[in-house]
Amino acid sequence: MSPRAHNPAARWTYCNDCEHRGYHARSDAKAVRKRHPGEKGIAVFACPHTDGMFHVGHRPEALSRGDIDRGLLRTQAVQALEIRRQAI
Repeated sequence: MSPRAHNPAARWTYCNDCEHRGYHARSDAKAVRKRHPGEKGIAVFACPHTDGMFHVGHRPEALSRGDIDRGLLRTQAVQALEIRRQAI
């Protein structure tokens, strides 16, 4: 049995920048999302700070409405991280 076949929910890393669990494969994040069938609006999205990491969570309202796109969302997340780092 391959190491990824057993429990995708057990393979995550905490992302200090986003303050979310991060999964190293999109398929693992999707498997975790499927474990929450009653939740509406749960999405799998790439971490804006770490390449190859994916998060599971609610999409921002503005993204769902089409007011912003994913590129702008990533830019805002990176800018917010820079501001937090400068404050330290």
